Amino acid sequence: MEEKTYPIPNVFLATDTQKPIPHCIQCDHDLMLGDRFYMIEKIFKKYPNLEKTEILFEYAVCVTCYEAMKDKLSVESRDNLANYMLKEADFESLMKRIEKHPDEPEAWLTHCLFKGTPKEEMTEFQVGAYFKGDRMVTNMLPPFLVGGAATEEMNALLSKETQDEMDDFVGQHFGIPPELRKDIILI
Repeated sequence: MEEKTYPIPNVFLATDTQKPIPHCIQCDHDLMLGDRFYMIEKIFKKYPNLEKTEILFEYAVCVTCYEAMKDKLSVESRDNLANYMLKEADFESLMKRIEKHPDEPEAWLTHCLFKGTPKEEMTEFQVGAYFKGDRMVTNMLPPFLVGGAATEEMNALLSKETQDEMDDFVGQHFGIPPELRKDIILI
């Protein structure tokens, strides 16, 4: 995909301020300086009976911390996730959405990257994208949406060691004990 930047789509703005997430969750680096790439990930849960969607987690992590986090994953987990992504990701459908809506990044986030499930049929999903300063970048990976079914499958591929690392991250930053962490994978 050619390098193109976009204003940060609304879905990736901080929920409470509707402004860019200013700091890395791990090292507190000022992401608005524009000197590092970073990733934003948000995890949503829909409550159909209440006609409400809530954000369970949202965070930004600079590429330096992200790489350090990835290095903590067990070799087994990294290999399993890489194989899953190579085998299951449907980049062709994502590219068709991008071609159809080239200047509307939020329109690219309508289906699970792995299962193809429409977002409106999901009760749990997460979105992610890469940024630099106050711009979304697409040269690393286009914005993506992962549904709950794919998240469960990826979680099943993780070693106990990696699950413990993710539990520690969620507990440290969001205060949620491991027994309450349900099928969340930090991509």
